[in-house]
This record gives sequence, structure tokens and C-alpha cells, in this order.
Amino acid sequence: MASKLAIDKPGSFMLLNGDEAVGRGAIEAGIKVAAAYPGTPSTEILEAIAEVAKPLGIYAEWSVNEIVATEVATGASMTGVRSLVSMKHVGLNVAADAAMTLAYTGVVGGLVIVVCDDPAMHSSQNEQDTRYFSVHSNIPLLDAGNPQEAYSMTREAFEISEKLSLPVIVRLTTRVAHGKARVKIGDFLKLNRQAEFDKDVSKWVMVPSNAMRQHHVLKNRLAEAEKLANESKYNVFEDNHKKIGVVGSGIGYYHAKSLLSPKKFSWLKLGFVYPFPHNLVRQFASKLEKIIVVEELRPYIEDNLRGLDVEVVGKRKLSLDEIGEFNPDLLREAFSKIGLCGKAPRRHADLDLPPRPPVLCPGCPHRAFYYALNTVSQFVKCDPQKCVGCDICELVCSWEKEQVFNPYKARIRTARLDTLSNMALSCRICKNAPCVAACPKDALSQSSKTGIIHVDESKCDGCGWCITACQYGAVTLHPQKRKAMICDVCDEEPRCVKSCPEGALSFSGRTDDKIVTGDIGCYTLGYLPPINAVQTCLCMGAGISQAAGMIHAGIKEKVFAVIGDSTFFHGGMPGLLNITYNKANVCVVILDNRVVAMTGHQPTPGSGKNAMGEDAKIMKLAEVSRSLGVEKVKIVDPYDVVGTRKALQEILDYNGPSVVISERPCPLKIPKNAVREVTEKCNSCGLCVTAFGCPAISLTPERADIDATLCCGCGVCQALCPFNAIRSTE
Repeated sequence: MASKLAIDKPGSFMLLNGDEAVGRGAIEAGIKVAAAYPGTPSTEILEAIAEVAKPLGIYAEWSVNEIVATEVATGASMTGVRSLVSMKHVGLNVAADAAMTLAYTGVVGGLVIVVCDDPAMHSSQNEQDTRYFSVHSNIPLLDAGNPQEAYSMTREAFEISEKLSLPVIVRLTTRVAHGKARVKIGDFLKLNRQAEFDKDVSKWVMVPSNAMRQHHVLKNRLAEAEKLANESKYNVFEDNHKKIGVVGSGIGYYHAKSLLSPKKFSWLKLGFVYPFPHNLVRQFASKLEKIIVVEELRPYIEDNLRGLDVEVVGKRKLSLDEIGEFNPDLLREAFSKIGLCGKAPRRHADLDLPPRPPVLCPGCPHRAFYYALNTVSQFVKCDPQKCVGCDICELVCSWEKEQVFNPYKARIRTARLDTLSNMALSCRICKNAPCVAACPKDALSQSSKTGIIHVDESKCDGCGWCITACQYGAVTLHPQKRKAMICDVCDEEPRCVKSCPEGALSFSGRTDDKIVTGDIGCYTLGYLPPINAVQTCLCMGAGISQAAGMIHAGIKEKVFAVIGDSTFFHGGMPGLLNITYNKANVCVVILDNRVVAMTGHQPTPGSGKNAMGEDAKIMKLAEVSRSLGVEKVKIVDPYDVVGTRKALQEILDYNGPSVVISERPCPLKIPKNAVREVTEKCNSCGLCVTAFGCPAISLTPERADIDATLCCGCGVCQALCPFNAIRSTE
């Protein structure tokens, strides 16, 4: 019981972030059950509780998704014990079906729903204001502006919940959830409740007749909740007998108070914000001529003040957006425009720092898989900045194909672009190749697996239509046979690439010849260059169903739907069942690293551990997939790029639902292997950087370089290097 959250020293102080403060408040309130699904910025709430769960007699679980977590917490509350469920704002969308009706049924034991909003979308796909969800769902809401409030509001929320027989939402934002502060703690409540369930079907079974009656009950409870809001200690009225007042909630209020002279204004801090404390606000406004409203995201407080006989200065007059989060500089600029304070002092010029977008980590198996996916079809690519027009590639090609040094018999040829640059031209493996479509004799065909164009010389009459159709100038006629000649990439080991003395040629995959629907997780970063693989990201589980929709709309090519193992358990299984039931020709790719990697390596149903560190049954993805009706299931090791590519090429010819499971643990969870180094063989071709994109590798004009502090020793770059220029240091 080493966690600080278990320390029993009432009145002492702890340094806690907002999430930890919520956990401490819930523990002090005597919770029996806590459930959640990981999601930044709310993840640390359950982690904090789980650390001390066993010694304190608490049950904590990572549920498979947010609605399940809400239902678990609801079931516990129905027996009279206190429970907590936590999630980020988009998780509340998943839980909404349960939460909406939960307001009708009410609760017995206190039930607190902690929701962390993410203004500015630091780690989310949208911005939401949970205060409006509380209005929509009729669930009371407390809005925390710092870790101390997060702690005390959470503890108090259980009392409010039981007083009203309603669930209560405690809202944090990212800065509150992750910001640290000294938090004064209290004592642990000794509730000693025995779990019992009252089988009153009129209360719990929400058929229309019962629901209609419970809706009236809910309205009465909300009226009582508004009385509590008007009297709440979290709605703080500071009357300085001024004509201008400032009202706000959350962290924006504290930013405003740090910028404006406190004694020059009257202040109202709203913490219990739904139901809206109308009487208290009217009392505050009765002595004022003007009210300044400070709140992040939507104008919830501002809209509620519009009916008062006082001037309201809100987002529009302050030129504050409904997008993003507030900070002191932003608010100072807004306040200075209406004369509330001076302008911000001029700062020195910002440092010219390089951008640092999120990227897949060195050694990430997802990168290796995406590389294999991109190289399902490959072509010989030329960098015109390196090509010197030496024609060696032509000679090597003609010797490889016909054992003569004759550039006219080569499947690749060089061309001068201008006085300073040249280009080697070869087949680009076009999707739905125009040369194939143009051939009147059906002498050309394209492999569905590799995209390579094959020429049937028995049918080709040398008409040249394929030459006209190719916009890259990659098709020529044999000078003697008068048959079409097209690069066939030498069984995926093109000799020209290895023979180029300048490293101008590379054997590169395509990122624009396939449809790849994505999902939420580390692997979403596969949309970034140079990988450029993922083309959609909507919500958890959506990629599979989006892919199905594309197929049913008439898309003819194979669509790959990429999803992580935890996300598959969260929201992907219904989508997979749907494509098998409705016969969609979709390949679902499950990237299995056995953890919820992006949010901090929480366990999944496939990891063999639960939130409290206990051994748990391992749910095998292949078995789950087959149980949902998928007949074609393949398991690959993404570090084996060649084997993964072959498996994907096999899937391309398969008609029907299929699953590919890419199995490799997250490199941050396992010991490093021997790091790799670059040898003198490197000619700076750039494949490891410009196509594979490992952040541990950088490129200079002379050669590539591997940062030993970043390299995890996965060895994929060594396997990919066409010149055997990378080796192990052991």
C-alpha cells in the first residue's frame, strides 16, 4: 500500500494532479466499485484508485468500453454501495445510452460520473462541453477549476448523489486533470454498507409506463438539485460593492482572477453549474451594471445570464472563441481590449524551434506493419536530385533480362529533365493501369497482388497503344521483337537499385493505391508522412464499419480497416460481426501490442492482467474473430516485413471478410535489443528515412545515422536496407 492516496493523515497536504485528487476524494467517500476505460486526460483516475484498491477493499476494473463501465458502476450503486465511473468527453458519448436513462431510474448508493473534457484537443478528435450534456441528460454537474476542487467536489458529489438519488457528473478539463497542486485531504469514511438489491421493478425496469412516471420524479429531483446549487459552497459569491462583476467556472475563472485586480470587481465562482443556480446569480447581478463572463468552450453561463436585466460581456464582446482552451495571455489580450487591464508586456521573439508532431516510437511494430502494407505493390523510384544520368541502371537491366549491355533492351531508361537533373523512368505500378486498359489485344495484365504488369508476347502485336497510354514514359518496344517491355521488378529484387552508384534508385511502396480506414490509438499516427497509410479516423470502432459502407457503396478494390487490440475489444467487435453478417469484402487488421499503448500501457482483455494486477483470462483475437464468423484469419509478425507483405498479398485475392492480426508487444514495455549502426556501405539512398521513417534514423548527404539512445534494436531497418549497410552492434 505504497501509494500516497492510501495515507490516512486528515488535514495534511498532498501534491496531486486533478485525476489523482478525484481518486483520493472517491476513496475518502467510501467507494466500493470503480470502473473506467482508458482515455487521456482521464486515465490516471482509475490508475490511482487501482493502486490501493485491494488493501482498501475496493473493486477497480478497466472495462472494455465506457458504456460497460457505466453499467458496472450503476449495478454497484443499485445495491446501495458507492461507485465511480470515469472517462474522457468522447467516452461519455459511448456511455450516453446508459446515462440518459440512469437519470430516470436514479441511484441508491452514490454514483459519480467523472468526465474530463479536452479543450484544444490535446489528445482527442473533437472538443465537447460536458456542461451541455448535463442539461441534455438532466444529471447534476460540478465543474472543477483546480485539483483541490476536483478532490472536494468528488467527495461532496457522493453526498449530493445520495441526497437527490441521482448520479452526479464531476467535470474536469485537461489542465485541471494534469495540473498539480497542494491538496488538503480529509479522513476516510467508514460506511460499512452491505450490498442489497431492492427488486422494485417500477423503479428499475424502464418500460414506457414506468419511465413516464420516473420522468416526473426526475423533474422533482432537479428542482431539489437547483436548491442545492443555489446554496452550494462551490458557488462562491464575493461582493466587493462594485458595478462590474466577473462570473466564471473552471480554470478560466482562476486565470481571470490572476489577471484582474480582485478588489476592483465583484466575483462569482460557479462550481455547481447544473441545475443552474438562478437565484444566486440574480442576487449577484442585482447590484451590478455589467457582468464579465469567463468560461472555456461553449457559452453555457453566458446563455443562462441573457435573461437578466444587466449587460453581459461574453465571448463575442471579448473576442473569445468557442474553440480551444484559455490561458493568461489570451485572456489578458481580451480584457485589455475593453479596458479591464493593460496589454500584455512585449516578449522577446519566440525561439525558432523545430516542430515536434507526435510520431510512432522507434521500433513501433505499427510502423513496420504499415511499411509492409505500403509495399504490397512496389516500384523502382528515382530521386532526380541524385540521378546523374550515368545509364548504369539501363545496362544492368539489359544484362539481367537479356544478358547483353544494350540500353535499348532495358526496362528502365534515363532521361534528362533539365541542365541539372535527370530521371530514371520505369513502371510506376499504377492502380487500374492505363496501359492494360489501352491494350486492344489483352496482351497486358496486372497482378491483383503486386500490381506488376505482365506482357504476353504471344498476344502483343507491337501496336504501341500502351506506350501512348503511359504518362510516365515507362513502356517501350523491344528493338528486335517489337513487343512491349515493362519493368517487372525482378521478382521484387530489382538489380538496378543495388547497382546505382549514387543511391538515386529505391524500391518503394505506394501509399495512394489502396483504401485504409483507421481508428483511435497510436496507429492513427500512420496517417503522417512518410507512412501516409491511414486515410480516416472518426471514432472508436468506426473504421471497420466505414470500410463496409465503402464496399456496399460500390468500391471494387480491397479496403483495409486498421484497429488496435484494445479498440477492437472496445468497439470493433460489433463492426466485425456486421461485415461477416452482411458479407463485406473488408480486411480488418488488428494491430495487437497487448496494451492500451497511447494512454500509458493499461491492460486489455488480451493481456492476461486486470486493473488490479491480477491474472485474467487471455482473450485471443484469432478465436474471437472466428467466433464472429470470419473464416480467413492470418497472424503475422510485423517485424517480418516480407512475411507480412506476402500475407497481405494473399488477402488481396480473397473475396469476403478477413482478419489479419499483427502481433508484437509495444517496444516501450520490453527490454532493448542490440542497437543498430550504419556501415560504410551506406550510399544515403534514404529508404530508412523517407519510406520507413524511423525517428531514430537521420539522413546526411553522405550516409544515414542511427541515434543509439533512440534505437530499440528491432532490426527492421537492417532487414529493409537494400545495400546491407546496417548491422547490429553485437
